[in-house]
Amino acid sequence: MKRSILPRVIALGVLVLALAGCVRFQAAVTLTPDNTVNGEIVVAVLLPDDTTESRTTAQAGTTQIATSLLGTLTSAPGVSTSDYEQDGYLGTRIKLTNVALSAFNSQEAGALKFTREGDEFVFSGTIDFSSESAGGGTDENADDSNLTVSVTFPGAVTDHNGELSGTTVSWKTPIDKRLEMSARGGANAAGPGILLFVIIGVVVVVLAAAVVAVLLLLRSRRNRAAVVSASPPPPPPPVTDAVTPMAAEPAKTDTPATPAVSAIPPIPATIAPAAAPTQAAAPAKTPKTPKPPKTTD
Repeated sequence: MKRSILPRVIALGVLVLALAGCVRFQAAVTLTPDNTVNGEIVVAVLLPDDTTESRTTAQAGTTQIATSLLGTLTSAPGVSTSDYEQDGYLGTRIKLTNVALSAFNSQEAGALKFTREGDEFVFSGTIDFSSESAGGGTDENADDSNLTVSVTFPGAVTDHNGELSGTTVSWKTPIDKRLEMSARGGANAAGPGILLFVIIGVVVVVLAAAVVAVLLLLRSRRNRAAVVSASPPPPPPPVTDAVTPMAAEPAKTDTPATPAVSAIPPIPATIAPAAAPTQAAAPAKTPKTPKPPKTTD
């Protein structure tokens, strides 16, 4: 009898924690073209106090939530688990490394499921810790950071009811609301778009134009240098009548001056050059002087 009562007590404790907004379920997974899943999932419950009873209830609640949403995922190949204790929450961190799609095999309604249909992956799941199931209302200002799911597809997303960013679809909800999730996306990596090809083409054209411009500039410079080297040298500047400034007189020193060689005096301009000798002229006769008369005594 005690064994049959214990699960009910644990389930009632989890329900009370859920209605109090004390559950954390955060999943971020990535699908690959080879039909595997990578990522991480956190399942935890807020501890009301650090007693053994509270920790036991939290661990039991974590296990129940994981089984309800993930089935036997924790025992599949490529799955590893570790204790999670952060911000007052206690639970389990589940790491996925190349886990097969078939590992998400929970039979519970609303459990997370991944299937492949042709060239597309299909995701579905429901998170429902709402107080509506217990007759309560909803709070529009309730915190929605503890219940989040994101799925990244290899190819383009073709259908979803979450928030899309690239090929990733994400959802979040407060604890008092029911969240139904669905998405469909390509199972193969998306090829480059037309815009990418246009950008690549523009870059190639710009680079080619730059190379051509540089080559033309270098060729022009080489031709100009060849013309300059082949042209004759310019003529010397014309001689002008400008007076050349006299050099400064050297400073006098104590060295004895060397006697200057006297220059040959120039021939006076009045003296005509001697004529060439012709015939010797006869000597001129000297007139005789008359003798004085003799006087008598």
